[in-house]
Amino acid sequence: MSEQPIEETEKCRAIARAALELIAEQGFHGTPISQIAKRAGVGVGSIYRYFADKDELIHAIHARLDEKLHHFIIEHIDPQLSQRERFIQLVKVLTRYLIENPLEFRFLEQYYNSPYGIEKMREKFLEEGEAVCPCGSDHGNPFKDLLASRGETIKDLPATVIHSLAFGPLIALARDVQNGLLELDDRLQQQFAECCWDAIKI
Repeated sequence: MSEQPIEETEKCRAIARAALELIAEQGFHGTPISQIAKRAGVGVGSIYRYFADKDELIHAIHARLDEKLHHFIIEHIDPQLSQRERFIQLVKVLTRYLIENPLEFRFLEQYYNSPYGIEKMREKFLEEGEAVCPCGSDHGNPFKDLLASRGETIKDLPATVIHSLAFGPLIALARDVQNGLLELDDRLQQQFAECCWDAIKI
């Protein structure tokens, strides 16, 4: 299903925010349209004026978060750095974003582990041979140059393996920090990002 942008009206933003909060708390299946309407302070019919169904609403929220994360990454990654330093910066930026945006993180984790996101990942990995950033944008993705460097500076492994080595630990770390299992200071974050690089470099 294509991802329709969320209209910039106060009511539509309230619907999207309510859906994001409830889905992060209760999951996709545990969040009926009626509950979203109540949290947003609108009638059920108002939701259907903006979105054909709950699936379209979910995809629209994903598109909004995807675009937001994309811009955050672009703003905080220096293209003049070496490949190693760009990757380390990417890991640190993503970790920071996910930790500081827990509702978005929980929504995106659910999205990419559901049929909605699995299909999107499958298209990228199997049809295009590309990888997507976890919980984020695949357009303007600073991760793509790593795949182009496989066999040169990056291990010659399938895209899915590179993706898991680079971003799997990051997602687990962000989750542990949010759950209060770890305090992440700048020094530890730098060491962690360097370990992620060591996992994929030749």
